[in-house]
Amino acid sequence: MASLAVEAALALGEIVSSLILKEINQRRDANEDIDGVMRSLRTLRAFLIDQEGTQGDQRLLDKVHQIRDFAYQIEDAFDEFMFHVPPHVHTHNITKIAHGFAYLAPRRVALYKMSSRLKDIRMKIREFGDLEYLRAGSTGSGEGTSYDGLSEDHLAHRVIEEDDIVGFDGHVERIRDQLLSGEPGLSTISIVGPAGSGKTVLAKQVFECKRVQGHFDFHAWVHVSRSLKLEELLRSIWTQFFPGMDGSVLINGILVKASFIKYLQQKRFIVVLDNIWRLQDWELIVNELQIGSSGSRVLVTSCNSDVGASCAEYPKYVHELNGLPWKKALNLFCKKAFRSCNGICPPALEDWSEKIIKKCEGLPLAVVAAGNLLSKKRQNPYEWKKLHDSLGANLQVMGSILLPSYKDLPSDLRSCFLFFSIFPEDYSIQRQRLIRLWIAEGFVKEVRNATLEEIAEHYLNELVQRNLVHVTVREIDGRVRSCRVLNLVHEFIIAKAEEENFVGSASERSSSSQGRMRRLSAQTDMHTNVELGETLRYVRSAFMFGRGKFSDLKFFQLLKSLDMQGAPLEDFPIIVVELVLLKYLSLRETNIKTVPKSIKKLGLLETLDLKQTRVSRLPGSIFRLRHLRHLLVYRYDVQNYVTFNGAEGVEMLGGRGALSNIQKLSLVMATAELIKKLDDMIHLRKLGLINLKSKDGRKVCESIQKMEHLSTLDLRAESGHQLELDHIQIKPGFEFLQHLYLKGQLQKLPTWVSSLQSLIKVGLKWSRLNININPLQALQDLPNLMELDMVDAFMGQTLEFKVNTFRKLKILQIERFSELSLVVVQADAMPALEKLTFCKCEKLNMLPLGIDSLTRLEELLLYDMNREFIDRLRRNGEDRNLVSHVRVIHSYTLGQNQLWVRQNLS
Repeated sequence: MASLAVEAALALGEIVSSLILKEINQRRDANEDIDGVMRSLRTLRAFLIDQEGTQGDQRLLDKVHQIRDFAYQIEDAFDEFMFHVPPHVHTHNITKIAHGFAYLAPRRVALYKMSSRLKDIRMKIREFGDLEYLRAGSTGSGEGTSYDGLSEDHLAHRVIEEDDIVGFDGHVERIRDQLLSGEPGLSTISIVGPAGSGKTVLAKQVFECKRVQGHFDFHAWVHVSRSLKLEELLRSIWTQFFPGMDGSVLINGILVKASFIKYLQQKRFIVVLDNIWRLQDWELIVNELQIGSSGSRVLVTSCNSDVGASCAEYPKYVHELNGLPWKKALNLFCKKAFRSCNGICPPALEDWSEKIIKKCEGLPLAVVAAGNLLSKKRQNPYEWKKLHDSLGANLQVMGSILLPSYKDLPSDLRSCFLFFSIFPEDYSIQRQRLIRLWIAEGFVKEVRNATLEEIAEHYLNELVQRNLVHVTVREIDGRVRSCRVLNLVHEFIIAKAEEENFVGSASERSSSSQGRMRRLSAQTDMHTNVELGETLRYVRSAFMFGRGKFSDLKFFQLLKSLDMQGAPLEDFPIIVVELVLLKYLSLRETNIKTVPKSIKKLGLLETLDLKQTRVSRLPGSIFRLRHLRHLLVYRYDVQNYVTFNGAEGVEMLGGRGALSNIQKLSLVMATAELIKKLDDMIHLRKLGLINLKSKDGRKVCESIQKMEHLSTLDLRAESGHQLELDHIQIKPGFEFLQHLYLKGQLQKLPTWVSSLQSLIKVGLKWSRLNININPLQALQDLPNLMELDMVDAFMGQTLEFKVNTFRKLKILQIERFSELSLVVVQADAMPALEKLTFCKCEKLNMLPLGIDSLTRLEELLLYDMNREFIDRLRRNGEDRNLVSHVRVIHSYTLGQNQLWVRQNLS
């Protein structure tokens, strides 16, 4: 990761250079030192690029580590200058001039110190060696060799024996049938999954099947290297097709090759391409395989789901391996670990066996390797606990399989991947939090016509497609909502992070703090202070997991990210406002009640996360934070039912300045002062307003129309007021709105809603539309609507879903429709519906008419529905046959202890 350190220093150098030019009339004096060190950094970067992907000797590794240290020292010099000369926002020329005079001397001192340090560092770099000579030597010496790593095939078969293959029966049968089918033309079948999931083992089992071998005239199995050598790969295929022939003749002898191709046109062949890395490689290879008669097949394995899907013609030809089911993993593990006991686990080891299997997360290679290793250990809980606690280090085969995927990552993706080492094992992190942290770290590179958040989400999707990051929850539209890395992957990246000095643990600071540690992860289950010291002064990012607190944040003067989500804080740590380089501050889920006016000192702050705190008011100085992109300040207080005041926002006091770069603002009170400032917030992607008064509807609508990038709109009326929202005229950009939440009484649904072609989610709460204003009419033809949540939204008795409407709706919730007595689902309405919820609809006594036509419905959830409704659903009830196809039917009633009591009606 020396390259990451160099990139960070280069980016910071540009910022410092710009700051000196703009605010300090000393650019000429500092020019030589800054430009000189930037030239050195660029040469160091070029040297690292030349070394990328090579395995060198220890001397080369030492040079790489030295380069990283040079970059750290340069970054420290820049950041310490920025710390003493932070940017200031001035709302008046007089204050700007006064500030300039007051800080003239300190700025010159800081500039002098920075220049002196840069001179010293440049001298050290010169002593390091002739950089251009190093570059020339690195590319031509031949000392380094390209690292491709062993294939999963080679590694797996060292560990997995033929009779170990379990859990693949269904895949084997389906793939074999697809290979032997009469599908015309050359067809491709893909097997995808994370490292260690058994892709190659499965492919080999199918490939060696007698029926498959007998069906095809020619057979070839090749491993595809990360650095594709097409001619060598084709030579391998030809020599397997025609054993004994000289492969070079077949490749280079055009006439000879042509005659063999003509011969092959009358035959069928099968080729296994094991471990394809890139789509471009696949396209080159398959172009050469457009030979043979109808019915030839290519079987591909890949860690990259996107590559695997692109290779196959149809989705049914893509086979995803996501680990063995628990019971099969347990049987496989016991078979290997307890050979002397006929695969029966002793009772004393059952607990630790389950913990070890859980850590393997169903990966066959990991399960077998762990079982083999433990079969040689003494069978007592102490020995097994030791192995469990260091499983990743003991299963070296997993590290060997993961290493090629790690090496294949570009430097920006590699840093994003290593970032998961900061979080505890099994920790699932929300997509948006992760993205904001990556941006604050400087991992995300700018691209024209895209926001940093969009680029970061692309990075995350790339890591998911490569099966390095596991999605724990997806949004209804398929986007990642939260994710994690598998346990053994987590141990692998922790080891890599330690090698690269990427992150250190507070509990290990005596060892980790040697050198310039950049990130600190404190993980404690107790209400304890995590002691800090001078050795941590170079930390740029600090994270607290658990119930601990940092003893004294003053040592973090160069800090850029501080995440204390869930920490036992009662008051805002006032020392935080002195950390003037902060870009990311999260005090989410703490008990702080106020934010000081001095928050304005954090002029570089991009994210302020105060969700689920007790903050009810923000000082007007918050408007001085011109770099702020994300301001999250709401609190949910929902016990059992959704209530009108279940979400609490904050009041933003008036102040000078404007949040002109804000992208996410939610939830804040719609005061007159704030409504005036909305005109400056044209870059908003998410806006959430509460306590909106009827008279302010027109002005809010006028401001919203200027927000061309708005993706989420959440408007909540003040109690006793109606939402007046019919003043929006759809303009380019606004039709891209994806999430719309309206809470408060409506005379009618705004006419512009039916024009929102990109709308995915709609929430209508407390709308109380009269019997003549059916909300479904405005929503039923929206082409992308997937989720509809309605609470007390309609006063009518009948809700009718008409023919061929709501074509993509997957989730429907109807709550507190006090007059509703009949729901009708006409033919082909809601054909994609998967989840249907009714809650406290007291007059609804029967299931929707036509519910039996909802063939994709998987869940029917009922909360406090009346007894007649539930009785008709029971096994002998008159409506039971209408939902016989529904997998989950649960009824919930609120008990005296205010907890939901579930009754399974499935």
